[in-house]
Amino acid sequence: MENVIHQNKNHGLTKLVYDAKDRRSIIVRALESLTAFILTAAMWGFLIHTLYIKLYVEANDSLEQIFFILFVSSIGAVAVLGGWQLYNWLRFHKKQRRKAFPPQSPAEVARIYGISEENMTRLQAAKESAEVVFRDGRYYYCIKGEAPIEIGMLGKE
Repeated sequence: MENVIHQNKNHGLTKLVYDAKDRRSIIVRALESLTAFILTAAMWGFLIHTLYIKLYVEANDSLEQIFFILFVSSIGAVAVLGGWQLYNWLRFHKKQRRKAFPPQSPAEVARIYGISEENMTRLQAAKESAEVVFRDGRYYYCIKGEAPIEIGMLGKE
């Protein structure tokens, strides 16, 4: 993913924008997926081969004992993951983790962002989204076709 530098002709502001058209091609994504699949299959093959060597060839144990070891290991893994899931359920079940912010007037929001109430109303009324750009050590909201709005110091609330 590559950031592309665009120049805002109206106001001379430079902004970094990620454009959807700059995404990787389908061939690159397919090659990445294929590589991930091959590497995953190779690692699983290595794991199974190593388990076979360690449990069966080197230990020279019976096949029943190997299945018993794998069964006990599986039960242990299920117990650990199940315990973790139970802990998370007990701790977080029916808790509202994402509380909604109370409604705020444009004046309150403008005060937080250090801009005038008139400019905040202008931002909220814009049909297109406002882009944040950086120039000369300051940040600006830019709405297409309008003058930029300087963002003041963010409130410490």
